[in-house]
Amino acid sequence: MTLQEKLATACRILAMQGHNDMIYGHVSALTDTPGQYWIKGSGLGLEEVTEDDLVLIDFDGNTLAGKRKRHNEFPIHSEVYRANPEIRCVIHTHPTYSTIIASSEHRLLPITNLSCAFYPPALNKFEESSDLIVTAEQGSAVAKLLGEHKIVLLRNHGIVVAGTSIEEACIRSVLLEHSAKTQVTAASMGAFSWASDADALLKRKRIYRPDAMINLWEYYVRMLKKHENKS
Repeated sequence: MTLQEKLATACRILAMQGHNDMIYGHVSALTDTPGQYWIKGSGLGLEEVTEDDLVLIDFDGNTLAGKRKRHNEFPIHSEVYRANPEIRCVIHTHPTYSTIIASSEHRLLPITNLSCAFYPPALNKFEESSDLIVTAEQGSAVAKLLGEHKIVLLRNHGIVVAGTSIEEACIRSVLLEHSAKTQVTAASMGAFSWASDADALLKRKRIYRPDAMINLWEYYVRMLKKHENKS
């Protein structure tokens, strides 16, 4: 796949896995040209994105290529890239269960093997505002909270996930929402248990190897093809 094809595929995988929110949310990938990245264009849902719907912009939000308008929240992407040279992909979506966790007093806890990827330590939360993140200052504040997991929960808003590749960022976003859904469901039944820090760290090391991320990406690419062939 080309970079643009892979980025569009990631958008559709995210939609298939509960990250779609009408025409909102955006995913970007850094190019090999310094200071430039492709990002989903505005006005369409994640499930609709093809490579023709991507926009090439610079860190200041100037459009360099593409037929669609860029999203107003581009500072999230630009400031994460500025602050983290190793990051190649940034995702901002509004998945239901992750947003519930973000908007509560609770942490995302390791109650399943999947959720051991995200605790310990606890994911950071951005609580300055629940409004759109449209300034460099706001984007920088989010970037500073990425922490070890390269994830920020946005109170009453959504999530930001960064990765060293499109595959990594996409799969971690999928696993995050799965984990949040499990915890919200468990909480509806009352008290629940979770893995100790030691167990969670051990399972994380065994399960979330770099090759496992690629295997999961390839699995979701296959599932996406089946899903789209049924539509």
